[in-house]
Amino acid sequence: MPVVQFDIPNITGFTNLGGLITNLVSIGYFIAGLFFLFNLVVGGIQWITSGGDPKSLESARGRITNAAIGLIIVVAAFAITLIVERVFGIRIVGGYNFRS
Repeated sequence: MPVVQFDIPNITGFTNLGGLITNLVSIGYFIAGLFFLFNLVVGGIQWITSGGDPKSLESARGRITNAAIGLIIVVAAFAITLIVERVFGIRIVGGYNFRS
């Protein structure tokens, strides 16, 4: 009985799973940074336009605080990623290569 061979075209351009994960992690950090910046700007605009209303001012303060906490979490995740790269000698985030 002949063996049937399937040929699946590679439309993404990636030849390995590691390259795909590296790009996804880098894009994730970039999107998280944009999300922080967006929330910080919106919170600042809310603060400026609150007009002294305590409820609106508290909402703006909460948005800015949550954006700062989110940034701290993303920076901590990035630091952990760099530590894992250094310890295991692998490349997770594009552009960094510790095996020099």
